[in-house]
Amino acid sequence: MRILFTIFILSNSILFAFPPLKDAEIDSFITARYSGDTATVNETIASGFIYEHTPYVGLGISAYYVDGSLLITDVVDDSIQTFLGIGDRIHEHNGSKVEKNGLSDGGALGEIQKLIVTKAGDSIFSELEVPLQLYQYKQDSASFVKSILKYSESWYDFDITIKEKVMKKNKVFVHYLWEGSKYESGETYYFSAMEILYLTKKRSLVERIEGLWSEKQFRDQFK
Repeated sequence: MRILFTIFILSNSILFAFPPLKDAEIDSFITARYSGDTATVNETIASGFIYEHTPYVGLGISAYYVDGSLLITDVVDDSIQTFLGIGDRIHEHNGSKVEKNGLSDGGALGEIQKLIVTKAGDSIFSELEVPLQLYQYKQDSASFVKSILKYSESWYDFDITIKEKVMKKNKVFVHYLWEGSKYESGETYYFSAMEILYLTKKRSLVERIEGLWSEKQFRDQFK
């Protein structure tokens, strides 16, 4: 009888180890993402967590300006490697030399972008015609935690205002405004985000975040 009672206690302690997330805990999780509070984030996300960034139309690459060209450091989808890969350098975009602030690759889905590139480890210039495609960058828990820590190190201070939040079953729709500055008394930057947080069945952890399309991203397609 004592053994059965012990099993009952252990079962219930496991069952209630992660109670449903409260409204304030959702707010704390959002704030923790931008403050680099990895402890709170790790306690709130599920083991198979996925962050689905907002879909966008573009070239599907990340690149940094180095010595007069844009060095490709990441590709969002393997399909883009038909044209571009990590380590390639972009020298010209649609007839103009690339600039330090990166590519302006706005346009309609399928619109051709003309690039002058040198492939990784090669010095031969090639002209490529790459169509704009719809991409959605996804991160697992390890990549997500690493990125929020790096992001927090870029800002001196910030503030988040929850504009709207609706909880329905295991979904939480959140609309919030972020503002911050890189230096003390520096310029203030803003962005508005809309996301859906998908919770586990018991609503105790966040298992997925889905970024939503915004009007700004729609306008960014136009030149």
